[in-house]
Amino acid sequence: MGMMRNRIALVTGASSGIGLATAATLAREGADVAVLARPQDDLSEAVRQVTAYGRRALPVGVDVRDSAGVRAAFERVEAELGPIDAVLNNAGISRVAPLVDTTDQDFDDLMAINVAGSFYVLREAARVMQPRGAGAIVNTGSELALMGQPGFVAYTATKGAIVAMTRSAAAELVSWGIRVNSVCPGTTRTPLLMVEFSDSPDPEAEIAEIESSVAAGRFGEPQEIAEAVVFLLSDRASYAVGTHLVVDGGRSTCIPAGNIGVSQNV
Repeated sequence: MGMMRNRIALVTGASSGIGLATAATLAREGADVAVLARPQDDLSEAVRQVTAYGRRALPVGVDVRDSAGVRAAFERVEAELGPIDAVLNNAGISRVAPLVDTTDQDFDDLMAINVAGSFYVLREAARVMQPRGAGAIVNTGSELALMGQPGFVAYTATKGAIVAMTRSAAAELVSWGIRVNSVCPGTTRTPLLMVEFSDSPDPEAEIAEIESSVAAGRFGEPQEIAEAVVFLLSDRASYAVGTHLVVDGGRSTCIPAGNIGVSQNV
């Protein structure tokens, strides 16, 4: 408890899923938290969870595609909460479609939000942290930045870009005392994901098929990803620079035991 005590944190995509869980976990660990999401998104639950730990919460509506809006959001957070110590750069969307059915608009939307938006947030975080010579940034990548899956060609392009940006930003900013890392979640039970499954002809069968590909045998929970993020943002990860922490139940690295002919008595 308390590994983010008296820090000021900023979380994008904070209205639900991993962003919401991370905002609450940062507050649990002692941080005041600026919770950012699109202007039309409801941030009341994020505010409720942060303040339940006795910490200050500042809701800010911003579209990360708007670079001027991102800069204004950072300026407001610093004016109202104080100097920003930690950032989870998490806002993003997903589109699922075969490559030949992926539209120009799908691709443009993914690039604008996941890549350009993440870049704008990363850039502003660096700008406010450099004069103070300290800070920690975590970008949200994906296991799909590291492995392939049908239906996600455009999405994986964006997450691969985020992992690449993380490496270069880490190399550039470490001399300023700023650590940049990424977390690469696996299939995580977020509202965004469950909406994708609701469009499937047989959601339960599709969920079961994906779970069978995960060594842990289940989806991850937002809280499990949040714990990894807060670790990377804390001083406990002081020697983690440019790393990509994969939290995917072993899906990208392990063959599920049920898929191999290994005797349980061996």
